[in-house]
Amino acid sequence: MDQIYSEISLKTVEKFRLARYVMISPNPENDTMEYMERWAKNSGLLDYPGYTPRKIGWDFPFVSEEQKERFGLHGYVAAYIIPEDFVPSCEGAELVVQETDHYAVITITDPFSAPWEKIPGAYGKIYEYANARHMVAQSYENRICMEEVYVREGVTYMDVYVPVDTQ
Repeated sequence: MDQIYSEISLKTVEKFRLARYVMISPNPENDTMEYMERWAKNSGLLDYPGYTPRKIGWDFPFVSEEQKERFGLHGYVAAYIIPEDFVPSCEGAELVVQETDHYAVITITDPFSAPWEKIPGAYGKIYEYANARHMVAQSYENRICMEEVYVREGVTYMDVYVPVDTQ
């Protein structure tokens, strides 16, 4: 994939369980990911038989203007998708279920080479796509936009998922 963005596709993501943690800081993406990596190790998740780790994250929008402007803070949620029957051996992450939902999905090639341009650009492309097809979500209650990073053949990719209304 030589281009920055893939074509946008529509996907139904079946209900899944996750362990999540939110942080508001100057660098919450790294802070929450590091925290959840420690939690996954300490909770026994990484030793769960047959488990393949999957991490997702998304911006946490509930940050005050003062926190943003005066202190340069923003929020982020990091999460592991976890097996239905996994019981952690420690606390420290909120366990929740994300219900089945419909998403518009785009893949970014090498998202961290220019993250403040490429990642918002992906969201912009999805919103343009959804607007043109009258699919913009009318409500985001109990719905999440999410990002999943992975590496294939030495190249880093990020899939960006945005809920859409398909009816």
